[in-house]
Amino acid sequence: MLALAAREQELIEFARALVAAPSPNPPGDERQVADLARAEMERLGYAGTRTIAMDPARPNVVGVAFESSTEPTLMLNGHIDTKPAGDVAEWSPGPYDPVLRDGRLHGLGSADMKGAVAAMVYAGAALIEAGAPPGTLKIVLTADEEAGSRYGARFLAGRPELAADSVLVGEATGMEVPWAYVAVASRGLSCFLVKVRGTQMHSSLSDQVPSVNASVQLAKVLTRMAAGFKPTYPANPLVPGGPTVNLGVTLSGGVFFGVYPGHAEFGLDIRTLPGMTLAGLQADLAAFLEEMRREDPDLDVTAEAVPDLEWFPPSSIDPQHPLVAAAQSSARDVLGRDVPVGTMPAFTDGTHWHLAGSACIPAFGPGTLLVAHRPNESVAVAEIVEAARIYALTALRYLGGEVTPK
Repeated sequence: MLALAAREQELIEFARALVAAPSPNPPGDERQVADLARAEMERLGYAGTRTIAMDPARPNVVGVAFESSTEPTLMLNGHIDTKPAGDVAEWSPGPYDPVLRDGRLHGLGSADMKGAVAAMVYAGAALIEAGAPPGTLKIVLTADEEAGSRYGARFLAGRPELAADSVLVGEATGMEVPWAYVAVASRGLSCFLVKVRGTQMHSSLSDQVPSVNASVQLAKVLTRMAAGFKPTYPANPLVPGGPTVNLGVTLSGGVFFGVYPGHAEFGLDIRTLPGMTLAGLQADLAAFLEEMRREDPDLDVTAEAVPDLEWFPPSSIDPQHPLVAAAQSSARDVLGRDVPVGTMPAFTDGTHWHLAGSACIPAFGPGTLLVAHRPNESVAVAEIVEAARIYALTALRYLGGEVTPK
């Protein structure tokens, strides 16, 4: 599109500005990024922009590119928070230093997912300039996706003013190469703390009185679960493989030297599949731990769901939905190749829009997951430009009814 071709440099500079604005979560504060996004939307001619927030430090930005009483309504959605940087010494350049090098934009959030956010904003602007198709296009930029979405999509989903027939979430859909698939399903998320109790006492007495070392017992549980815990799940042709069990995503135990450890715990992160339920997963966990308790009467172990991260179900969209057809045809025209449907291995905010009644592509965006949540994250500049073109064409074709499913 000519409107996007003329603004490519502005698009990349906007993406750089978003990366330079810290928004790590936790602790969680998206105000700087939200202010940049809202100001850019207003500069680009959006009909209406505003912030909606449960907490003033956790704003969500809503921009209306164009609006009419004619259906359908399409929402393009991206999150504006990032994971924490971790050890800054491992970053070169720094996490908030948006260097352009070797055709790539470097920095925390460049791939996950500020490059996609910039592309969405400019896709909407291109359609404003070119002449809006029938219907409504909203760009919704959410807070708190990286820590459970309590202040973001979970808070927004279901609000009448944000109702949309369809939603496209711009998470990266590549593993080693970009644009690998259009996600028609995504995994859910369920998190637990596995806790072990022991005997807290003076450590000098551990060889003289009966005692249970909570940290040692926890190590046994962790090792045993790594070798044998497999949640049950129904087969699903859209989601090959089983759920992902991630043990020890957090780990703690004991008090200090001189104190025999009476408590230890680790975090358990399970990526669930369509058809799984919280009750079924809890039953699987309870049965596994009960078997361990029967084998070791000294083992005092429980699994407790993490508040706000207890259960986010998987999501899916009919592969024949017109939005999927629009996304695939647009990608084919921009990339010069077919992009198949596939499954997002991670959880996305698509679940919340899906539960609110919208047909939702849970992920389709630039970048690769292999560079996300780790030092030296980056995304190809060309992919950000491609994303803006794909999103603009997708909106044009979906709202204009120009494509039909294959």
